[in-house]
Amino acid sequence: MKQLITSAEVISIAFGTTNTLREEAVPAHTILAAQRRFLRPVVGRELFDLLVAENPSEECTKFTEEFLKVPLALYVASVVLPSLAVQVGTAGVVRLSGESFEVADSAAMRAALRRLRHDAEALIDAATEQLALLPTLGPLYSPEENVRSRTSLSGGIVL
Repeated sequence: MKQLITSAEVISIAFGTTNTLREEAVPAHTILAAQRRFLRPVVGRELFDLLVAENPSEECTKFTEEFLKVPLALYVASVVLPSLAVQVGTAGVVRLSGESFEVADSAAMRAALRRLRHDAEALIDAATEQLALLPTLGPLYSPEENVRSRTSLSGGIVL
């Protein structure tokens, strides 16, 4: 599976600059997992496979650039953000702090994660709306596979 976005792009899009974090802070496996976890259930298996193919079509590449990179970067940031708060090394797992820094509390961390996810969800919904309009990719998109628009009942409760 091919990465749809690089670590540098994630840092730049989600955090505004590449000067604040090293690219190693956003590992390739996290990007690949986020693609599979957040994009595949929305666009469907068939279209996802085309998007992550080694040689995607020009339309796939353009759609990824215009509509998927930003929400994917926000999803990846929401996954990697908690691990940025800790450092693993010879001293074990430690939390970083310094003279002029204050560690964010759990409520602030949850609020930041929630904001990242809500922004990503709004943008991925906009992407699927555009997807239906594309001549080649539109027919491959099946809205019934989109977990964001699926409703189900469980024990009389609407999920």
